[in-house]
Amino acid sequence: MLGSTFANFQVLEKIGQGGTADIYVVNDQTGQRYALRVLRAEHRYNWRRIWRFRRECVLLELFDHPNIVHGFGHGKFRGQRYSIREYVEGGNLKDRILRSDPQVQVHRLKLLTGMAAGLAHIHEHGYMHLDFKPENVLVTAAYEPKIVDFELCTRRPDRPKRIGKMPGTPAYLAPEQIARQPIDERVDIFAYGVTAYEMLTGKKPVTGNTVQEVLQKYARFDEHLKPLRTHVPTIPPNIERVVLKCLEKDPDRRYPAMSLVVRDLQS
Repeated sequence: MLGSTFANFQVLEKIGQGGTADIYVVNDQTGQRYALRVLRAEHRYNWRRIWRFRRECVLLELFDHPNIVHGFGHGKFRGQRYSIREYVEGGNLKDRILRSDPQVQVHRLKLLTGMAAGLAHIHEHGYMHLDFKPENVLVTAAYEPKIVDFELCTRRPDRPKRIGKMPGTPAYLAPEQIARQPIDERVDIFAYGVTAYEMLTGKKPVTGNTVQEVLQKYARFDEHLKPLRTHVPTIPPNIERVVLKCLEKDPDRRYPAMSLVVRDLQS
């Protein structure tokens, strides 16, 4: 596809390849850059993948927030399903954590507040992300965070609800998810806490490669969870308090809403 024209966009470069879709940098006729996401050919007749792909496109076009990657349209071109979305140059937060990028600490309040505000917007529109983690946060050159990957996003229930499958990445799942108890948007608040802890300290509060391993450690969660300032003494106490409240094992002791996380970070 490189150098070709796809749905009136000039394909410049391939920047990502996942199990579901390939991602390219494209220009429109005015020279404006976008990200083009194309469903991989092997999923052309996989109706479950198609449904998830189209649903994510609709959600990206629904959400309208500076800390969420924006969708500009989707469709089919020569039998291939695609979406056009905001192009963010700079990689994801996980890459920056692994590189120990010093600018992450310089801009930590901007990153923390932006991620919280983006999640609050998702919740206020009646959805849960369910796969919030550093890999799903793009970071601009100005260190503004942009939330991506809404394939697991689902409706936020009026009251905690048990879901059939346990979506997400084991290390970022809330204790109630792993225990297969009813959940609500507070699982995103816990995942935000894990992401914030990892961003600020370079370590996860609880590690594990499998659900079973994480579950065993959650049984003694308080023993494994260390204050952030144990690892990095220069973290402001107020930020530490906010992150630890997001990481409460009991969801009733967590923040009830992401908007309150934003409020406390700004205070």
